[in-house]
Amino acid sequence: MRGKPWLAAVAAILLSGGLAACGIGGGSGGDQAVATGGPLKGEITFQTWSLKNDKFTPYFSKLVADFQRQHPGTKINWIDQPGDGYPDKVSSQVTSGSLPDVVNLPPDIAYAVQQAGGLLDLSKNVPTLAKDYVQSGLSAYKYPAATGTYAFPWYLGTDVNYWNKALLQKDGLDPARLPTTLDELIAQAKTMHDRSGGKDYLMSRAPGLIDIVNSGTKIVSDDGKKFVFDTPAAIAVVDKYAAAYKAGYLPRDVLTKTYEGNSALFVKQVVGWTTGTGNYIQSTAQTNPNLAKQIVPSKAIGTPPLYVQGISVSAKSKNAPLALAFALYVTNNANQEAFIKLAPGFLPGTAAAGSDPAYSKSDGTPAGDAGVLAYESLKTAVNVTPPMWTSAMDTYFSQQVALAMTGKQTAKQALDNAVAKCNQLLGS
Repeated sequence: MRGKPWLAAVAAILLSGGLAACGIGGGSGGDQAVATGGPLKGEITFQTWSLKNDKFTPYFSKLVADFQRQHPGTKINWIDQPGDGYPDKVSSQVTSGSLPDVVNLPPDIAYAVQQAGGLLDLSKNVPTLAKDYVQSGLSAYKYPAATGTYAFPWYLGTDVNYWNKALLQKDGLDPARLPTTLDELIAQAKTMHDRSGGKDYLMSRAPGLIDIVNSGTKIVSDDGKKFVFDTPAAIAVVDKYAAAYKAGYLPRDVLTKTYEGNSALFVKQVVGWTTGTGNYIQSTAQTNPNLAKQIVPSKAIGTPPLYVQGISVSAKSKNAPLALAFALYVTNNANQEAFIKLAPGFLPGTAAAGSDPAYSKSDGTPAGDAGVLAYESLKTAVNVTPPMWTSAMDTYFSQQVALAMTGKQTAKQALDNAVAKCNQLLGS
């Protein structure tokens, strides 16, 4: 399984040098209706991403065998691609006309393939799509200037807040009154800073796109043609972070290459707050049981972020009825729940999972509470990273914010510069 990094910048090759460079961009396929209801027969290829290993191979082997047994005369050829270079591989498959019939794609790579007309619009072929899958997951596969939905949500993640109760209490904070807004977070960060003589921290990261979204600002225009996140509300957020950094409420190295990340600093008990998936307490207990006993969860501040993988169907499949049927089978509730049991911390993308006590009922422990919070948060979580966002944009954005945080330019200058550069990169 991969973590969050797949969501950053993987579409850059497809968008800037892959599909477009090969002259394939701008296709309009994918909106055809697939004939269903007849007997399934023939052969298709199913592609996953970095999931053929000792942990997952038995699951997929059984999944394929069970489907073939239920549908005699069908054959599913399962292939898996390595973790590195997946955008390049998908790009070459699209340009060579060899994209597998059913393919595992994150939203950003799926966007590039959809732009090339390579993915089937599922909303035109699955009448129960909106009822059967979580809306946040479906929304991640709806794109600007497109009317369809281009993947079944498969396995999803979101963040929950985690707090070090002992550290909060030591510095005069009440774990029963945890921050729910950025202003409250900064106020409690000040209290921790002042009570500890500047030795303890509550905040430990620079602002990112999620903070911009939490200000009520859109990252990109509705038509997807330009970035628009340099709004007064977004500027105010960066200003607040800059003031907190100047006051010493964040570690000085959050803007340097030596920054270890808020999770690592939380484990070292240098900071009192981090974020993580719904099983963070259980995983921490395996390596640091004393810290795990001190962790209390709460909902994410503002909009919960969404991390999602999906299963798409190729618009060019020569056996679309079988491909669509198998994609539905892979992502039905029973198979998703069985898959998630092998991937702690992730959640199924089906609406039916919401009635499963495993996701909807806590055992009363902080770990159990976190699991329920995660599934509840999933319903409103948002993939805040636009599909056209690239690693170059992310780097430039971070550099501009760092300059604002250190007082070398204003927050307005930082976001104006970032928007201008990102729009330049978008059009290049």
